[in-house]
Amino acid sequence: MPLETKSSDDLEPTGETETEAEAGTEAEAATGGDTRADALDPGAAADDAPEAASGAEASATSVTEVVLTELSATVREVADLSQRYHARAEQREGVIDLLRSELEVLRRGERRGLLRPLLTDLCRLRGDLLSQAGGLPADFDAAKAADLLCSYAETIEQTLESNGVVTYAPGSQDRFDPRMHRRVGGEPTGDPGQAGHIAAVRRDGYLDIESNSPLAPAEVTVFALAKVTEGEQ
Repeated sequence: MPLETKSSDDLEPTGETETEAEAGTEAEAATGGDTRADALDPGAAADDAPEAASGAEASATSVTEVVLTELSATVREVADLSQRYHARAEQREGVIDLLRSELEVLRRGERRGLLRPLLTDLCRLRGDLLSQAGGLPADFDAAKAADLLCSYAETIEQTLESNGVVTYAPGSQDRFDPRMHRRVGGEPTGDPGQAGHIAAVRRDGYLDIESNSPLAPAEVTVFALAKVTEGEQ
């Protein structure tokens, strides 16, 4: 009975098929394992999404906390600066008040120092008036009273002169000066040349020598041109 033999052509395809099958198995094991695992476990990909979201949320929370911390520090710094500014302002106000009070004390002392001679003379004058009032004679008449009052007026005039104030009286027929005179009445005149001139002095004026300005202007009457009626014409 003859033996059946296989040709080499029949054997080669069989070997190539086995080799290709083994190579495909190895490639599938190397590259396709994860795909099959994913296909077999679809929940694995879904579990990765919440983890990524929670990580982003944690990062955002961390940034917010950092910003809030910086803002809190800035607010505290601003509040501290404001408090120190108000404290310095209060100190400045206290210094200003102290200087103002000291200046007022110095001014009062300066005024008292300047007025002291005048006050001393006034005290002396008051004492003299009281002494004269208590020792007036029984036959004291108007003439003696006038002389006594004039003597006191002279005393006061001397006191004013010692403090830089002099009395003045404009001369008759002097031109009226509103700076130095105060008009208290008028005198009619028919002479146009006399109009605007002083007719009489009612009260002396008082002049500050240093500033050359009147403390009290002299009270005067002034000539005014009389109106001419038709009958007089």
